[in-house]
Amino acid sequence: MTTPQYFPVDDPTVPYWHSEEDEFRNIRSTPDLPQETDILIIGGGYAGAATAYWTYKLSEEEEGEGKEGKTPPKIVLVESRYIASGATGRNGGHLKPDYYREYLKFEKDLGMEQAASIGNFEYDHIAALKKAFEDEKIDCDLVLTRACNVHLTENAVNGCLKAIDALKKNPYSKVLNDIQVQTGKNAQITSICENSPVSLTFTAGHLWPYKMVKGFLKFGIKRGLNIQTYTTVIDIKKLNEDNGFIVKTNRGDIKCKKVVLATNAYTATLAPEFEDKIVPVKGTCSHIKVTNKHKFAPYLSNTYGICRDFSNHEYLINRPDGGIIVGGAKPFYLKDKDEWYKNVDDSKVFPKHNEIKDFYKSFMQENFYTWKDYETEVDYLWTGILGYSVDALPWIGEIPNCKNKYLLGGFHGHGMPRIFLSAKAIAEMMLKNIPVTETNIPKPFMLTSDRLDKAKNTILRDTGYLALTREQKL
Repeated sequence: MTTPQYFPVDDPTVPYWHSEEDEFRNIRSTPDLPQETDILIIGGGYAGAATAYWTYKLSEEEEGEGKEGKTPPKIVLVESRYIASGATGRNGGHLKPDYYREYLKFEKDLGMEQAASIGNFEYDHIAALKKAFEDEKIDCDLVLTRACNVHLTENAVNGCLKAIDALKKNPYSKVLNDIQVQTGKNAQITSICENSPVSLTFTAGHLWPYKMVKGFLKFGIKRGLNIQTYTTVIDIKKLNEDNGFIVKTNRGDIKCKKVVLATNAYTATLAPEFEDKIVPVKGTCSHIKVTNKHKFAPYLSNTYGICRDFSNHEYLINRPDGGIIVGGAKPFYLKDKDEWYKNVDDSKVFPKHNEIKDFYKSFMQENFYTWKDYETEVDYLWTGILGYSVDALPWIGEIPNCKNKYLLGGFHGHGMPRIFLSAKAIAEMMLKNIPVTETNIPKPFMLTSDRLDKAKNTILRDTGYLALTREQKL
């Protein structure tokens, strides 16, 4: 098997989330890379930071904080660029479950109980993250609110209602009491989107992703975490069964007993069996600001999903400072497969970036009636690399036939309500030497040989690319 070469590129586009100067993102805990460690975490985004957090947190809970007992494992975290320079620091800032867009597919493929377990797991993330932020005093601009999904086409409306009707019949779901469907004038008025005949709301939040990651890492630093930025892992060599690994980087080798791949879109480079299982997909996002002289823009208290069909939608949050984060814009690049599929170059915007900026410049006025009289401009437009999973579900667990090599990745552009408790499962596996089946993550997330063998790549179909190319040929 030829190993794919997916490495983060130099000089990525600047996202809004890194608009504030902050030297922490370039941290090196020691001038030189340590020669050995107990646990090596590869990846300085949400998944890597949360894994470090939970490994220390669970060690303390097991032994009792401040008591004598087993010393927590030594952990080194390496990042190829700066902290949260990948998908985490380039996303839309949502903490938003998705209870219905993929539900019918999951119920068909997995059955009612497992389909419900996915939504239930995402639901649990809201409270779990809120508690962690409060317990550890992590200031990441968390705002708890409602997500409001509006549906602008007949296909979007029908898809929403069909999925919700099916979800209502699922006795295993615990999210139904949190979902409200509005129709007609009620939908248009409460959503502030006059073009939507159906809106759907549920509890969600939004935050500053880089500040969240920074908070988790600072928790680890106080407990001995060694962080090395600008350290690219090139190869992982397994030693004898119980002797761990030699990990080759651009700054030298490091020996470790256990290694965690928190590498998402870049996973196949270090675990070739995930070529065509976790695929890099390039996307785009923007920040919009008001340009006229009004002191305050009309604040949208909800977060938004603006749905046209399954593969064409925008996601939006209104920041506490009045700015807007909105991403999507697939119609501007989807037909050019090489621009986004298996493309890891986030140093460049899409060729139609001027059209994308124009689209977002008038986006608020065209979709929300309270914004009609406001002038806006796009002051940040960036790209990022998502780790798409071929079955739309993350891969969590120990890599088959490679003891003590763990993975959490393939979050499919939807990691915010899935990563935190998945990272807890990885920490439990490492600390207790248990299999993934003894953790509390949904069974469909579990990394197994059987799942690896059976998973087929349908990304080009599911993104709408194949349908688009068929239309072009007609």
